[in-house]
Amino acid sequence: MSRRIPFSSVLGSALTHYYSKLVIDLGAPMRTMTLKAGKPTIFHDNNPAFKFGDKDIGSALLSGHFNYAGQSLDVGSQGDPWTVVVPSERFADWLHGFRWLPDLNITGDKKAGPHARGLIDKWITNYGKFNTFAWASDVLTDRLYHWLTLWSPLLTGDSLSEAAQLRRQSVLRQLKYLRRIYKRTSPGLSRLKAAAVLALGGMRLKDKSDRFLNQGLDWLDDEIETQILPDGGHISRSPEHALHALEILMTLDSLLQSRGVEGSKAMSRAIDRLSPVIAFFTSAEGTLAGFNGGGETSAARIKAVMKAAQKLRKSGPIKAFGYCPHSGFQRIDHEGTVLIIDAGSSPRRPFDTHAHLGPLAFELSTKLGKLVVNCGWSEEQAQRFRRPVRSTAAHSSLTLNDTDAGRLIKEGWVSQILGEAIEAEAGPVNAARKEQVTGTWLEASHDGYRAETGLVHKRRFYMSNEGDDIRGEDSLCVPLGAAPLSRAEIPFDIRFHLHPSVRVSLSQDQQSALLIQGGKAGWRFRTDGGPLKLENSIYLGTGTQPVKGQQIVISGNAFCDGDGTTKSNRVRWSFKKLESRKA
Repeated sequence: MSRRIPFSSVLGSALTHYYSKLVIDLGAPMRTMTLKAGKPTIFHDNNPAFKFGDKDIGSALLSGHFNYAGQSLDVGSQGDPWTVVVPSERFADWLHGFRWLPDLNITGDKKAGPHARGLIDKWITNYGKFNTFAWASDVLTDRLYHWLTLWSPLLTGDSLSEAAQLRRQSVLRQLKYLRRIYKRTSPGLSRLKAAAVLALGGMRLKDKSDRFLNQGLDWLDDEIETQILPDGGHISRSPEHALHALEILMTLDSLLQSRGVEGSKAMSRAIDRLSPVIAFFTSAEGTLAGFNGGGETSAARIKAVMKAAQKLRKSGPIKAFGYCPHSGFQRIDHEGTVLIIDAGSSPRRPFDTHAHLGPLAFELSTKLGKLVVNCGWSEEQAQRFRRPVRSTAAHSSLTLNDTDAGRLIKEGWVSQILGEAIEAEAGPVNAARKEQVTGTWLEASHDGYRAETGLVHKRRFYMSNEGDDIRGEDSLCVPLGAAPLSRAEIPFDIRFHLHPSVRVSLSQDQQSALLIQGGKAGWRFRTDGGPLKLENSIYLGTGTQPVKGQQIVISGNAFCDGDGTTKSNRVRWSFKKLESRKA
């Protein structure tokens, strides 16, 4: 039932890991010094299709304040961060990857270009030849991506100067090195971005551009085939990764078009497939649903991306569909009420290092905001929360015997080599959908607890066509034809994590709860299980610190030989919209 990582795989990965590390640490400086850059010329008369960033962060950068993931570094408006001690390795990764460059660009301040050039020039002085950390494949990929995409708005104000020539030489030197170590980039989004970076380099360079452009596009086609599923989802099953993949491909495609270079058919098809998936994962209020390591992402950013995607798209208007059969998600959307359900199994290795153990978890949203959520994740949150929010209990789903529906690899030397992989999958998951005259039904089940308990978790959803009546049913049963593993009782908890903006109060009989959104819209939650409990929760889908929230919990004890029809092994619940309050 459960997928396990064989020891041979661990051993092979360990040997590759330490051999590659030794080669990089000892051999790279010598090789890098032989990468002659010459005097390249760079096209700088084209801009990406869209831009995004945070103006407040950009303004702080102009003053020398670098802030990321709750950590900060202040070097003053005339200083630089390259010769001082930084708060953490994670901060250094963000800093050397120049992931803050879009924030500087979005300010529109006339000082942004000179400030960016000054920081890049000082980076080249200190790290331009080689540095084990700063030239690591993923950091190198991020840095080149941001330099090359923002070359026109930020890095072209002094194109005839000696400093500008050194910048161009540094880009060429780094591109040559990235081409050498391309296969060492992390599998998944980083490798797709690395291929796009090489193509971007070929697009920007006037001399010897075909070497990078053709190689980059070939490798990018390979990564698209591997990573972009037929339904348009990303192989990691992360909505946020799908969004980033779309941004990368659209940026490359728009810049290629500005040079009169046609991208590959695979890239065009991927953009056409990805854009409806982003619409699929967009909640009713315009932010992204939080599954598998993804956070909200601002509504403004999603809107900008979708607007640009519509211009590039070659197959008609972008519309959200009802289900993603390959990604394993379902969407029910009626009259501004949106229900998004995780109805898929864990992604395969090596694309599972961000995946969560949340089978049959769901998010419920209206135009006033998110109502029911998972605990979520933002890359700027403290790392100590990373593993806990991947647990089943951090999702709006059922947990059995206070354990996860699957298993993460244990922390230690194995996880350092394989990454935070999934050792036992949260699945398999099956789902069936029915559209009826009155509304939509969805029936789904997963086997994540079957090996240990013999029980399968089944979950049913219904939403009326008016979007004001959502019903659910959770049951635990022995599959038809299977023998029970025992006749014991086993405790379960069904959790409904509420968005921090939602106010909740329990009824006196503890069989229902009142939920208020935006101080206006009310929903009544009811159950035939219970009594209901109201417990603390946290939300990490945005920002740098967890936000306190609450969760409704239904607890009970199921029999391990149950068929899912008795009160002990079945709980029904519902959300019904009340009349809106007058403003």
